[in-house]
Amino acid sequence: MSSRIWSLVIVAAALVLCAAQAFAEPPGFQRNFTYKKSNGAVDIILGKQVVARYVYKDTPKPYIYPLLSQLAIPVTRNYPMRTVAGEPTDHPHHRSFWIGFGDVNGVDFWSETDKSGKIVQTSLDFDPIAPGYWSIHTKNNWIGPDGKNICDDDRKTAFYSCSYGTLIASAITLNATKHKIKINDTKEGFFALRLAPSMALKGGTGHILNSEGDKDAAAWGKRARWIDYTGEVNGQTCGITIFDSPHNYGYPTYWHARDYGLLAANPFGGKAFTNDPKNDSSLTVPYTGSIRLSYVVLIHDGLLDAATLDALADNIAGRPKEAEKADQSKPADNNTTAIVNGKSVRVIKPMAPKPKHTPVKPTVKPIGKTTTPPPTASPAPSNND
Repeated sequence: MSSRIWSLVIVAAALVLCAAQAFAEPPGFQRNFTYKKSNGAVDIILGKQVVARYVYKDTPKPYIYPLLSQLAIPVTRNYPMRTVAGEPTDHPHHRSFWIGFGDVNGVDFWSETDKSGKIVQTSLDFDPIAPGYWSIHTKNNWIGPDGKNICDDDRKTAFYSCSYGTLIASAITLNATKHKIKINDTKEGFFALRLAPSMALKGGTGHILNSEGDKDAAAWGKRARWIDYTGEVNGQTCGITIFDSPHNYGYPTYWHARDYGLLAANPFGGKAFTNDPKNDSSLTVPYTGSIRLSYVVLIHDGLLDAATLDALADNIAGRPKEAEKADQSKPADNNTTAIVNGKSVRVIKPMAPKPKHTPVKPTVKPIGKTTTPPPTASPAPSNND
């Protein structure tokens, strides 16, 4: 799909950037964020407040921190970016909101040890996606511990508002530019957030719910079109929902959702999650090939029910034709295919759809509703930025 078509899709408000068609905008949809480069990072601004920061300099991999709700509630853990008294310091590679994977050509891009790989940003720009509105467009090299380039990626990230909170639309294209790449089956990945400790199921106030009705610890390793993790921060209820795209490999994805606050979409972990070799979800991308994956994150203030999240999933991600036609009384099988770089690959068949629901609009008073002037498109950052 060309970048021109990609832009048209976003203009039409298909928030999952690589979707093939437009879906309805969610209630209260607005393009009201601005972006500003700031010393090795991009500040994401709503009204006059920095509500998120995309950090790419002096780090083993790019990440977003801090990440605030529209009521200015911090929804991700501070560590390892900041050490806060009483906050857990396990898993130092859990950097707030990031992308990584545990086994690409045998290299670990999830952990952060001397033997791990690094994801190094090589360019940054702001791409126009609608009149007066931009996405953060970056390119990154995935470099092994020996200094060799394993693959690279192309990412587009855009922030929006809706009646329920902040929407973050992310699309990543992994490119096999040097040689073929093998994404091996492991639970360690891929599109991840580490929630604020008070939002966690263990030791906090949190609860997990997915689109199939799995709750709390039972949601780990299960497949679903969306997953929600909601808890309290300083006595205020807030949550994070991730929506999978029906155009993604392995849809609906497996979820690496832990009781201590990890929440990650991982389409490549079928065998690891189920302990069944028949569900091996590894993928080989041929030399010069690529694979696109896209997700939408919702940062919401207050509690959202399953009916509302189902309706939002239909609005911002849609459903594949196979799901619309599926017999809801029969379980999905594992014998369907998808196209990756023009080639047919095995992919898990989508689950049958649930009935659509009319969302209930919550009362949320966001930080800022007025659209502010957009930034001027910026060139790639210099080495001393």
